[in-house]
This record gives sequence, C-alpha cells and structure tokens, in this order.
Amino acid sequence: DRKTLAVDVSSHKTFLEWESNGHDGGGVVFGRDGMLYATSGDGTSDSDVNLTGQRIDLLLAKVLRINVDRQSKDRPYSIPPDNPFLKTPNAAPETWAHGFRNPWRITCDIKSGDIWVGENGQDLWESVKRVERGANYGWSRYEGSHPFYLERKQGPGKLTKPTFEHHHREARSLTGGVVYHGDRLPQLQGAYVYGDYSTGKIWAGRHDGQRVVWHQEIADTTLGITGFAEDARGNLIVIDDHTGF
Repeated sequence: DRKTLAVDVSSHKTFLEWESNGHDGGGVVFGRDGMLYATSGDGTSDSDVNLTGQRIDLLLAKVLRINVDRQSKDRPYSIPPDNPFLKTPNAAPETWAHGFRNPWRITCDIKSGDIWVGENGQDLWESVKRVERGANYGWSRYEGSHPFYLERKQGPGKLTKPTFEHHHREARSLTGGVVYHGDRLPQLQGAYVYGDYSTGKIWAGRHDGQRVVWHQEIADTTLGITGFAEDARGNLIVIDDHTGF
C-alpha cells in the first residue's frame, strides 16, 4: 500500500515575521550549508516611501539567514556566527545581504550552493541577483544598477550590481527561477533559468563564480510566469498563472 502523507498543522511554528504593506518577500530556501535563507521586501507598494531599503536595523529589504535547527535564548532560531553584519552597530543580525525592493522567488544551486534571487523593479528595471555575502544591492538609492534616489542615505555593505538586468521594454514583473541540472536540456546544464510574468519571456544565464559567461533569451511564451521548479528527475517546471498549471 502507498503511504499517505499529510501536513500536521499543529506543528506550525513562526520563526520570522515583519510588518508589511506590500513587497513582502517571504521566499525561503535551505542552503547547502543547512541554513535557512528568507527574503523580505521593503514593506511598501511604491518607491520605498518608508525608507527601509537601506536601513540595516530592520528585517525588511533583505536576504536573511538563520539556523532553525538550534534555538537561542530569545529566539526560536540562532544566528550563524559567520553572518556578515554581526559587528555592525544596530544591524539586524539575521542579515545576509540587503538593499532589496521586492524579491520574488529565491533558490539555491544544489551543486555550487549559490543563492539566487529574482527581483521586481520599480520604474524601468527588473533584475536578478546571485546573492553575495554582505552585499548591498542599493535599493532605493538605485534601481538595479541605475540611480534612483541618490540623495537617500546609503547603508553598509559592499554596493553590488545585479547579475542580470532587464529594461521594462522586455520585462515588467520578473519571476526568479532555478538552476537547471537535468538531463533533457544539456545546453542549459548549470544555467539559472528565470522569466517574466507580464511578457512571458524566459532567459537563462551562467555565472562561473567570478563573472557572467553566458546569458540569453531562450523562449518567448504567452505564459503568466509565477514560478519555476524541478521534478524529482531535474526536469524544469514553469508555473503559469493564466492556466493554473
């Protein structure tokens, strides 16, 4: 007999929470290091009107990294000792990288351990980040790599440009994807595959740990792309909001 699996709702446990009126983030993935990575947006629905994008003391506008296997005295999790802002005054210790507007999907490359995030832009630019430890991706002084509100105060961390970037002529609501390691599409082996909800376009790109070595559009579809996944054999799954499949 096939065993029936069910979710035990009584096992629900809250690890992280933050106030938000839009741009919630909320993507989670376990890294190869066993840590839980979670995304948070800037908490607004417009041009960072609450000025959270460069604040280091909040959980907002960040990729967060915690250890859910070990509790601390005051949290249901612990802070990994190699998190980059532990010695930064008033910094939220969960911070792995910051300066995000609206991270939409996060994934971990099962082979390299790289963390990738797709991010919705504001006025003109959509972007993808291969997330670096301690990086500051600039929002809202920058939209992607482009000046936005330069008069706003810049927070700590290395100011870092996106890995891939798209003008609104070709993408208007970017959906982060997955790193492909299946067998059916050898030309995509090791490439990060992602798309756009509004235009239906799909791109793929490779990064060798130092720089982008390949990047191109691989499909132009009519899909409303809300997510990517892989099946047990590594085959690529694209989630279409228009049909529900």
